[in-house]
Amino acid sequence: MTTDIPLNADCPLPDPAGLHTERELVAVLRLLKDRTGLTYRQLESRARRAGHRLPRSTIASVLARTTLPREEFVTALVCACGLNPAPWQAAHRRIAGQAVHTDAADPHETAPRPWQMPYCAPGLRGHDEEVDSVVTWLTNAQDPAPVQVITGPPGVGKSVVALRAVGRAAAHYPDGQLYVELRRPRPMAEPLPAADVVDRLLRGFGFPPAQLPAGAAERAALLRTTLTERKVLVVLDDAASAAQIRSLVPARKRSALLVTSRFSLVALHGSRRARLRPLPAPEAEAALRQLLGDERAGPSSRALRALASYCGGLPLMLRITAARLAARTDLSVDALASRLADERDRLGALRVAGLEARASLADSYQDLTRVDDADRTLVRTFLFFGRSREPEIRLSHLADVLDVSHARAEWAAEQLLDSHLVEVTPTGRYRMHDLLRCFARELAEREHTAEKGRWSGPIGMLTTRTTVA
Repeated sequence: MTTDIPLNADCPLPDPAGLHTERELVAVLRLLKDRTGLTYRQLESRARRAGHRLPRSTIASVLARTTLPREEFVTALVCACGLNPAPWQAAHRRIAGQAVHTDAADPHETAPRPWQMPYCAPGLRGHDEEVDSVVTWLTNAQDPAPVQVITGPPGVGKSVVALRAVGRAAAHYPDGQLYVELRRPRPMAEPLPAADVVDRLLRGFGFPPAQLPAGAAERAALLRTTLTERKVLVVLDDAASAAQIRSLVPARKRSALLVTSRFSLVALHGSRRARLRPLPAPEAEAALRQLLGDERAGPSSRALRALASYCGGLPLMLRITAARLAARTDLSVDALASRLADERDRLGALRVAGLEARASLADSYQDLTRVDDADRTLVRTFLFFGRSREPEIRLSHLADVLDVSHARAEWAAEQLLDSHLVEVTPTGRYRMHDLLRCFARELAEREHTAEKGRWSGPIGMLTTRTTVA
């Protein structure tokens, strides 16, 4: 029986022959149901047409457990999903033959199995090699590194890469998946304290607050123990520092921690990294065409190529552009490309219905203000990249303009580099991404206007006359 259901080819299901435990089989069946997008009622109806009995209540009940379901259930569900049941029946018989039923002795069977991952649109293009690398790490039990960090500049698609990888590796973590956004809601988007992150994860595991240890260190130890005993996938999205997550890392990799961050997190020892860069021009154009659809994108690629270029190859900006064109059917691709050509209007045009380029960039700027010093060297360095007419900045020139020592200028530049707000050219100069430079210019002009305002009016005029005299 061939499938007529659009299963995501980019996220194929694991081979049933590779399943070894009852929990793994049920986890993959649950994943199969989610991938089809079919409701319980639709599955019941499709199974009936294929000659099987599959009540809606039975589907919900069986997929909520981790014990081995009956072979008849597996056959009916797989047929309802449009797949050949033979490999699944063979996997069921093999697992049933080797299973040792210790339900009463296994505390994991009664523990909650969280499934907290947010929705990720299937089939998104870009960063396929990085996704493959993360999936390999997630599915390789021999890799000792307990943490994978996905890092890169704002808007580059770190969260999407993480969720795409999770979608492909979910079946390897039958005890559940946990997700924590590591920042408070905007406008400040402050980092969550490490103790709050620990508490959220423990609540996800079903620990009642009254049973948690009183001390933060003891709670972190309980979390590490839980991660070591179970096979759980944890995604920590948008980490602000290594200190925010260091206490969560278990001693060995049974569970997996997948972390996204704008920072390199080099102080997180024992972790492996995948650094994302903006998409090359051909990939960015192809991704934008995929988001728009061929009919909306039109036959001409010149305007589409220009749009992808103005988005800087950043997937978030490509999504915003596609959403804006979808919301404004009267707005042509050429017209939007003409508007984005003006750098001073570009950030204003990159916004639609809750998605905004400025918001993502502003979070990175807020991070700078939190680690800056009294003389604002770091913020002044960021603003200088917005004011400068030169695309590449020498370190000596930066020190002269800011009137700081060479070591101080180097510290500021390295902070921006670690935050992925600038990059180093082969000649050793520093360069800022076009969209970031637009944002830095806006902030610099706003600050310059505020400075002029402080010296306007009668008091400012009097001070100026006194100084001149």
